[in-house]
Amino acid sequence: MSVTELASDVYAIQFEHVRVFVLQDRPEGTTTLVDAGFPSDGPELVETLREEFGGIDQLILTHGDEGHFGGTPEVVDAFDPELVVPGGARGFHDAFDIPVDKHVSHGDRLEGGIEVVRVPGHTVSNSGLYLVDDNVFIAGDVLEGSDRRGLPAGYLVPPAEQFNDLSHAQAERNLVTLFDYDIETILVSHGSHVYEQPLEKLNDWLLDREWDLEY
Repeated sequence: MSVTELASDVYAIQFEHVRVFVLQDRPEGTTTLVDAGFPSDGPELVETLREEFGGIDQLILTHGDEGHFGGTPEVVDAFDPELVVPGGARGFHDAFDIPVDKHVSHGDRLEGGIEVVRVPGHTVSNSGLYLVDDNVFIAGDVLEGSDRRGLPAGYLVPPAEQFNDLSHAQAERNLVTLFDYDIETILVSHGSHVYEQPLEKLNDWLLDREWDLEY
């Protein structure tokens, strides 16, 4: 496990199979955790948050995959943060009896300039977070680093077909939503982040396809 600062007041906590993110001062004086790892990551996540950040005020889950919400019970028990979940995150609601403070949808903007970007396909609630003032997109499972699939690092791909609850076609098709945003950096939960021309690279990969957006 390691903690790395990726951008101004944006940190990654790396576990064996996934990384989660910590946002400080969005809004000022608060600390937000984005995703909570696997259930087995929960105790170490709580310890790290306490030692490195002094706790958290808010937990935002990007979607209903166990590897992204599994540590939620430990985090909620330790810090009692405001819990923000995408509407329709069935996996989370099926797994835990934990009250949700706020359900969010595509285009909702949270305090601190955090905008919800929903890109269905991997799951019905699959979402990422756009940090408006930083031009940074935290992808959740909207995209992953290409090196996770054995390809050269520095590029982006959607999750592999076997991991998509809806359809791989939808997961790819709905990626065009990202071109509505001025994204300069894409931070991923799996694989390597992309700091150079992420949308241009994604556009090259999607080139010559025809799309029908579905929300």
